Amino acid sequence: MNRAPPGLYDSLPLFTARKSIRVLHLDDGIPESPMTALRGSMRVVDLIDKPVFTALSYVWGAYHSPPHEIICDGFAIKITSNCRAALCALKRNFGPIVIWVDAICMNQQDEKEKETQIPLMGDIYSLAASAYIWLGEETPDSKFAIDYLRSAGFQRRFGSTSHSYYVSPPNTWVHWDIARSLFARRCRDFIGNWWRYGFLSGIGTLWAGVQGPPDGLIHSGAFEDFFEREWAYRVWTLQEIILAKNPIICCGPEILEWDSVVYGIAYLEHATQRYGVSMPEVGFNVWRSIVLLWLFVNPEGQNRDQLLDSPLTSEITIQRFMPEYWEFLEAITQRHRRLAVIALCIHIGIWIAILVSIRFSLGLETFGSGVAGSFTVLVAFVFIGISVADPVFRWPVGYPRDIVKRVSDVPNSVLHELCARQATNPRDKFFGMYAIFTRLDIRLRPSEYSRTPEEVHRDAFLALLSWTDSLSLLLCSGDRKSDYNSSWVPDWGRDLTQEWFDPSHLFRKGDHDATPLSNSLWSLRDGKELVLKGAVISSIAQQTEPFPFIDDEAVSLRYDQPILENALRTLKVYYQWGNPMLTRFSRPHKGHPNEPRSTLALDMSVLNLSYWLEILNSLARNERLLFQTLIPGRKSVGTCPKNAKVGDLIALASGLPLPLVLRPEGDSYRFIGFAEVDGLMKGEMWTGLNDDDLMDLVLI
Repeated sequence: MNRAPPGLYDSLPLFTARKSIRVLHLDDGIPESPMTALRGSMRVVDLIDKPVFTALSYVWGAYHSPPHEIICDGFAIKITSNCRAALCALKRNFGPIVIWVDAICMNQQDEKEKETQIPLMGDIYSLAASAYIWLGEETPDSKFAIDYLRSAGFQRRFGSTSHSYYVSPPNTWVHWDIARSLFARRCRDFIGNWWRYGFLSGIGTLWAGVQGPPDGLIHSGAFEDFFEREWAYRVWTLQEIILAKNPIICCGPEILEWDSVVYGIAYLEHATQRYGVSMPEVGFNVWRSIVLLWLFVNPEGQNRDQLLDSPLTSEITIQRFMPEYWEFLEAITQRHRRLAVIALCIHIGIWIAILVSIRFSLGLETFGSGVAGSFTVLVAFVFIGISVADPVFRWPVGYPRDIVKRVSDVPNSVLHELCARQATNPRDKFFGMYAIFTRLDIRLRPSEYSRTPEEVHRDAFLALLSWTDSLSLLLCSGDRKSDYNSSWVPDWGRDLTQEWFDPSHLFRKGDHDATPLSNSLWSLRDGKELVLKGAVISSIAQQTEPFPFIDDEAVSLRYDQPILENALRTLKVYYQWGNPMLTRFSRPHKGHPNEPRSTLALDMSVLNLSYWLEILNSLARNERLLFQTLIPGRKSVGTCPKNAKVGDLIALASGLPLPLVLRPEGDSYRFIGFAEVDGLMKGEMWTGLNDDDLMDLVLI
């Protein structure tokens, strides 16, 4: 935290009525020594006057020992090493600038001032002439990625316009020319490397081309370095980039225009769908979500009015926001595929003709004919393989295409970013997104650091519940790792994307729904009790102990055999009564629902060891237990949170896709989490209930 003498900020008072902020005039010149203080001056401006200034978006990071300083009007303000690096890089690239920097322009020791300035951050970044996005120092991989993004998606062939979008060339000849260059590049790279470095090098180049984007070779490590920067995972930086009209990416000395980022991400999205290109899963999804939200908040082009009038639940995709560009890429892909098919047919025809001519010229059974024929077949397979391996044929290469999660609409995207992003202060999860929520008409209380994290998170949950009308938000509360008094209030300060549940169930889009076609029925009692409408179905009659994580290498070395045997024996007992793991919530493992085949369900031979080990470790990793219960008509099994107990109730609630685990406390219930129960997950019990069967489930 900055430690400027109070006299500096007292001499520059702020006026809330005029939306006053301080801006920094950064002097020209770079200090020769890393420990030499930067210099500048500050003044107060009113946002209602639309002053000309820029803003900085960065991660604070740690202080150097001793801390770096900037001298403003004779006062020394301590700044972090990352802040100093950003300001020095901006001075080198842009010279003297007028800029707003939160650590300098706000008195970080004055909570009241922060409470009045935080609501203005949306205006600050939307009114700034430029918002500089500082990603940190440059590395060889980050430079490689930035150089690629500058031209990714054939940007050099576009015509610029007065707005932030390019004009895609409509000429069909341009489409054919680009398709020809894509096809020729693979052959040229393969033959060139084969000729210079040998056959194996050529094959390596061919494989790299299969995995990378079709318009250029770039290894996944370069993308990971760029996409995984800490800036992309902090909660404050989200609203800073989403609300900025003219963001500029800065990474060391490198500058990247935001247009290039938008079109680069759009092209890579197209490449993952049409070419099976390998993308770092987490990092690419984060940047893709940033770009989509930015396009939603800053719509331009001919479809601006249509986008602004569409409901929030409408799908947000690159195709929707950039239809002309997507059609341009689709046209290129179609022509690329036609060229690849034509080339494949020509290759096959040519090599068949060569083989026939060799046979007739050298005879059918001569030694020379056999050698020449074998060599020709080998070369033919190589060249035909080059054509067949072209990713435009959509062979399953690289990462599976379905591993990249698709954010379907605005609520899903906002909730995912809220759950995933980090903040030092748990209250900042919402203070840092206040401006975005205001734009989306989510009615949050203004920032007040005097309120406890539980109070902030409770009010935020209720605001989001009113906005989405989805009780599935309770999934975020399903793992009680917080010490909040209210059992239904999520601890938004944690990374909730790493929880046990499938994020698709946040808005009832999963394969299983215990209360199909039901509405979210809820009310608030006394400000702290959440009242649902539902019915108690059964209770937990018996449950397992927590499962240990079993390393497959240890199993192969027979170190953990007794533990494994006991765990397998427990599984076999429970699987005799049904399938307790219906919804495939174990996030680290992708795939279809975890429903064992009938011939495999009780077969625990060594041939199926990996299958059962995956189930056991999923339970251990996600801290889930197996339990037995009696539902009307039969005995059943399911999974429940680790902190559930025998005697806890299993209930269904209108609007919730999963059964609840509740613990009675007087006339109310403490929410323990969610369960999976064989025989309830497809609405088998819910469809037999009527309104008279539902009761108030009061969660405290």
